[in-house]
Amino acid sequence: MATTLRILAPRIGGLIRTGAVALIAGVCRWRSIGEVNASITARPVREQAIITFAVFAALFTLCLAAAQFGWIGILLFWLGVIVLVN
Repeated sequence: MATTLRILAPRIGGLIRTGAVALIAGVCRWRSIGEVNASITARPVREQAIITFAVFAALFTLCLAAAQFGWIGILLFWLGVIVLVN
């Protein structure tokens, strides 16, 4: 189990950081994904984790707010996420 975790943790962390980078680059349209990724990757691992957690916590909070408006709110939320990342 420990070996599996040691192998998968960096991969999963990289995927999650890539998702956060895509969301940040979607909000900051004047910066490319490569620039955002380079600026986040240059930071220490602790700061990378804090940035990634903050991005997904904000996304989760927006999801909960959209859920208050029912299925139409959730559909609009996902449409916004798709437009933001695309």
